[in-house]
Amino acid sequence: MSVPNAFCKRKSTVIAALVLILAALSYAAWFFISADKGQPVVKTAFTNPVYNHDAPDPTVIKAEDGYYYAITTQSQYDGKLVPLPILQSKDLVHWEMKGTVFTVDEVPSWATFDYMWAPHLTYYKGKYYVYYSTKVNDGDPFKGMGIGVAVADNPLGPYKDEGGPVVWGTGFEKIDPFVLDVEDGKRYLYWGSDKQPIYAAQLAEDGLSVVGEEKAVIYPGVQSREGYDALVEGPWVVKRNGYYYMFYSGDYCCQDNSGQDAHYAVMAARSKSWAGPFEPFPNNPVLEKNDTFLAPGHNAVIQDEAGTDWMLYHAYNLKDISSSGRVMMLDRIDWKDGWPVIAGGMGPNAALQQDGPVTNKP
Repeated sequence: MSVPNAFCKRKSTVIAALVLILAALSYAAWFFISADKGQPVVKTAFTNPVYNHDAPDPTVIKAEDGYYYAITTQSQYDGKLVPLPILQSKDLVHWEMKGTVFTVDEVPSWATFDYMWAPHLTYYKGKYYVYYSTKVNDGDPFKGMGIGVAVADNPLGPYKDEGGPVVWGTGFEKIDPFVLDVEDGKRYLYWGSDKQPIYAAQLAEDGLSVVGEEKAVIYPGVQSREGYDALVEGPWVVKRNGYYYMFYSGDYCCQDNSGQDAHYAVMAARSKSWAGPFEPFPNNPVLEKNDTFLAPGHNAVIQDEAGTDWMLYHAYNLKDISSSGRVMMLDRIDWKDGWPVIAGGMGPNAALQQDGPVTNKP
């Protein structure tokens, strides 16, 4: 027996309506469950580099205003040298240059405006501190490199320099500062380069000097695959799973006009104490060059709102090595068998990363 077409159409309409009702009910249930747990997770997809401008040695922090701030080594903007540029982002992916720690006219007299390197931004008791590397210049002949500090109420400044180096050396050994805050309220300053060990010492309460003995926490040449650790610098320390993990870089950051000289990678080591001894990862480096990016290194580590670790670092883009400089990169850190794995161990990720940083509290 055949069925009238009108009946079939009515039946199809009823089925379609039921499907829509069920979908609506499912969405309502999902909405209320999500509302009870918080907003749906928002992830920002991206492709490296996340900031296609020369931005070496980035430091990063999430400030009290909800924005991420990165400060980098000096760079040229619109044909002018900018000491310690300040970048701002809402999602770790889209960055905008918003200012500088110092203008050229504001660089302290003991420092040198065209030697402003490797800053570290940290927050302590309502103030933002920028520790930075510079050539010491107090009217005498060249005295080496030192670490200064400037302080502000706001991550964009204005910053006030505190009047002299926290530490300084006769060469390049006292550069690349990093500050670690530990559970007992103490703070430690790390630094190092120039084929010397990476050192650490306790900071004074005001953060303007170090107290007690400096300790060598890792030595060059300990773990020599590809010779990256012939020089060690750029420490960044995080505490995860009962260990202090130090990320550090070596051995030659930069390249000449041919693009062939840079030999740089990120290594990792861990310790039960902030002072070491640090055990290098047997499979170092954890991030090195590939066919797309050269000389990745001098990283920072930041967690997104879901607690995922991300590495912000610089590298040369081999497609544009002559003009872009050391661009700013972002890759996820995974943890496997007690050690970090960056970008799946394949070097800087050049593909579209859909699973980007979470920018809201899930």
